Amino acid sequence: MADNKKPEQIIVDEYVLKPVPATPEFAKLIYDIHASDRDGFKYIMHGKDYKSADEVLHTLTTSRKDDDSWHFAWYGIFKGDELLGEIGLSGINVKNQVAEIGYWLKKSARGHGIIDKLLPTIEKVGFESLNLRKLSIYCDADNIGSRRKAEKNGYVLEGVQRERTLWPDGSVHDTAEFGKLKREWQK
Repeated sequence: MADNKKPEQIIVDEYVLKPVPATPEFAKLIYDIHASDRDGFKYIMHGKDYKSADEVLHTLTTSRKDDDSWHFAWYGIFKGDELLGEIGLSGINVKNQVAEIGYWLKKSARGHGIIDKLLPTIEKVGFESLNLRKLSIYCDADNIGSRRKAEKNGYVLEGVQRERTLWPDGSVHDTAEFGKLKREWQK
């Protein structure tokens, strides 16, 4: 079990990973990013569509409440003062030594290898700081970009869960699960 404190900030080259402040300003910024690219975010958000900046603020102030208990380790990806996206660990289960990696980037930040550069750092937090034995990436089975990203970074397709996700529009979607074990990461 990890007794150490979650990093407040992580620097990787020109990127700074730090919690996104739970303020109305950042809630509006995230809302505007998602609203400007609804089609690009449909897979990431599992069909969820933020209806307002207040809904984002509610998410920032409740489910991402900042604490040191390792319920999650979710970071904004900043380049200078610009928020490019988010990356981190959720579903952390220290007892079973597993967690999920999630991430998103705004449209203008995609295709520049940012996630490829940051994934090893988030993996290090999971495998070293938390002593996890497995990290998983879940994505919509039709999200070819995320599937390629997982495979490119050494994650193994473990299966496709049929009709795992019900989207707000009533459609059901299959979910691909990719995993990486600590021993695979250590190689």
